Amino acid sequence: MTNSCPVAADVEPRRSLRFVAPALLGAAVLLAQAPALANDPAAAEALFRVAKGLMEKKNYDEACPKFDASYKLDPAVGTKLNWADCLEKQGRLATAWGAWGEARDQAKREGDAPRAELAARRQKALDPRLPQLTVQVKGSIEGLSVYRDEIKLEPASFGVPLPVDPGKHVVSLRRGKDVLKEASVESKEKGTDEVTLDATDVPPPTPEQIVQAQPTPGQGDKPKYRVATVRRSTGMLVGGILIGITGGFVTIGGLVGLEATRGAPVAWGVTTLGALMFGGGIAMGVIGNQKIKRQLEVTYVPEVFVGPSSVMVRGVF
Repeated sequence: MTNSCPVAADVEPRRSLRFVAPALLGAAVLLAQAPALANDPAAAEALFRVAKGLMEKKNYDEACPKFDASYKLDPAVGTKLNWADCLEKQGRLATAWGAWGEARDQAKREGDAPRAELAARRQKALDPRLPQLTVQVKGSIEGLSVYRDEIKLEPASFGVPLPVDPGKHVVSLRRGKDVLKEASVESKEKGTDEVTLDATDVPPPTPEQIVQAQPTPGQGDKPKYRVATVRRSTGMLVGGILIGITGGFVTIGGLVGLEATRGAPVAWGVTTLGALMFGGGIAMGVIGNQKIKRQLEVTYVPEVFVGPSSVMVRGVF
C-alpha cells in the first residue's frame, strides 16, 4: 500500500528487522490485537491512486471518501495522513483535526516518529481555526436523547465547547425517533456558538410511546434468539499465540544451533519443529480470532406499565 503523503518529504521506508525474535513475538502480539477487518491491498492501492489524482485537481469532495475507503481496506498510516490533509483542504476542520490525531497515534504505535511529528504539528496548527459549539440543556432528560446533527451527545458533554466543522448544525431533543425540540446554528471558522434546549416543559411519554420503546417479545412463550457476531474461540486464539511464541523461541534456538554445529541434523530438526509450531500456532490463532455469527438467547421478564387509564403487563410467562 502506498504510504506517501503530499504534505511532507517522503519518509524513508522502514528497513526489514535484523533480528528474528522481535519479528516472531511481534507477529504473535499483533495477531491477538488485530480486529477482523476487511483487507484488500490491491483495491486499497487503486483507490489511493485515484484519490491522489483527484487531490491534484483539487476535487476534494470526491477524493476524501476514496482515501477513507482505501484506509478501511488497508489501514496504512500514509493513507490516513492523506485523508486528513484532504479533509482540511475540503474545509471539514474538526473532522480533519480528529483524523490528524488518529494518524499521530497510529504512527507512534508503529514507531514512525517523522509522521507522528507531522500529524501532531498539523493538528496543533488547526487548534485556533476550529469552530466550537456548546450545547446546554435545561431540566431532566431522563428517557430523552440529545443529538447534534446525527451524533448522540452524552450528558457529560453538555456545557463543554466541542469542535465542529464549519457549516449548519442542528441540535435536537428526541424521544426515540420523535424530535421534540430543535435549534440550528451556523458555525464559522474560529467561531464560538452556544445552543440551549429547554426540557423542563416536555410532556411525559404516553403509554403508547412507553410500549414502543420496549423490546418486543415473540408471540410464543419460548425465549427468542438474536444473531450476534462473536469470536470463534478465545481458547484457540490464546493457545495459538502461546504455541506460536514457543515455536518462535524453538526456531531461534535451532538457528543458533545450526550456526554453532554447522548444520547438524539435530539442529535442523529443532529448527523445523519450531517453524512448524510457529506456523501452526499462528494459523490456530487466526482461526480462533475469526468472527462468526451465532445465535444468542434473549430472555424477557414481565414488566408492568401504569398509564392514566390502563395497566399493561408485558413479557414472557
